[in-house]
Amino acid sequence: MSEYYVLDTSTIFDYIQGELNYFGEDSEIQCNEIGDGNLNLVFRVVDKKNNKSIIVKQSLPYVRCVGEDWPLNINRAEIEKNILEIEYELTDGLVPKIYKFDPVMYATLMEDLSDHVIMRTGLLELNQYPRFVDQITNFMVKTLLLTSDVVMDHQQKKELVKKFINPELCDITEALVYTEPFYNAERNNIDDFIIEFMEGNVWNDNEFKLEVAKLKFDFMTNAQALLHGDLHTGSIFVKEDSTKVIDPEFAFYGPISYDVGALIANLVMNYISTDSMVEDEEKREAHKEYILNTTREVIDVFKEKFLRLFDETVTDEMAKVPGFKEWYLENIIIDTAGVTGCEMIRRTVGLAHVKDLDDIPELDKKAEAKKINVLMAKEFIIGRKEIKTGQDFIDIVNKFYKQEAIA
Repeated sequence: MSEYYVLDTSTIFDYIQGELNYFGEDSEIQCNEIGDGNLNLVFRVVDKKNNKSIIVKQSLPYVRCVGEDWPLNINRAEIEKNILEIEYELTDGLVPKIYKFDPVMYATLMEDLSDHVIMRTGLLELNQYPRFVDQITNFMVKTLLLTSDVVMDHQQKKELVKKFINPELCDITEALVYTEPFYNAERNNIDDFIIEFMEGNVWNDNEFKLEVAKLKFDFMTNAQALLHGDLHTGSIFVKEDSTKVIDPEFAFYGPISYDVGALIANLVMNYISTDSMVEDEEKREAHKEYILNTTREVIDVFKEKFLRLFDETVTDEMAKVPGFKEWYLENIIIDTAGVTGCEMIRRTVGLAHVKDLDDIPELDKKAEAKKINVLMAKEFIIGRKEIKTGQDFIDIVNKFYKQEAIA
């Protein structure tokens, strides 16, 4: 292929065959565009006769959820391919396997994970995943610690920082996570019932916004490790015994806390959603308990594995000084709480929401849930210096669910 064009279901089969000759002559093909994200096209192509399938992900030259009025560099596809290859090696396959990358079409042909489900969907269906904590903490510790200055040769690490410069995607995060939700920005996607609440509790609270500004500039300037950059429950495929992380196109060198905090925020928002949506008391309380335990364990197991792998892999002489690793990790967890709060607020009023909150059917319960989400987020941000353990995160959640409903 010598020229870029936008794939569709009528052209995707011939494209795959031209790139890989993946399907046999006797195949019975079914093609679907399955992408539900904000940026790209994703196709699943299945040979129903021979039980063979493949995923093709193509970058568009604009933000899909907005359209051509928001152009975007399609080179992000190559960044995603490069980090998937790195993550596959570091984590022993906790991401999909890449079959081929096409630098003309900015398309990646990869393993089909349709035997898994998107974790957000699974959690909204009240499913539980017994191996998730172990596998996701393996993913985070290995991809984050092993790409940091603590472990890597410093010159090699700086070369990776250059390789993963991702200015346009970082600009999206800086705007949509750390800036626009904290004032009445034009691109915000905000319910009428929460505008006055936001004015009183966020937009006019300059002391609070100062704390957000500190977190924003840490995100912009702290090239600590190679991040996934968008690690939430919509970017994770799961089944009972398997976890696979997808969609790392926002990857760049940034603060470790950003990946951990994004995940924690989405678990907490599922807790809030469950409390508001599930009518069966036994099922509701069982799932809430599961989410709290998962949240606590993600933090505590991450810390345990981080310290152990630190000892096994540290190369920098000054990082070996007694007390350094504890200081280093404590600051990651403190900032994780801050990121958790920013992610929760942006998913409430920013451009890109989550089904956990938006799909609450009763307007009164949705309004209450979104207000609790914002107030809890403020607690995570303002009180982050005191949040150092998994239980500290849970204590913030419990604080709001022992109170009266938010008016």
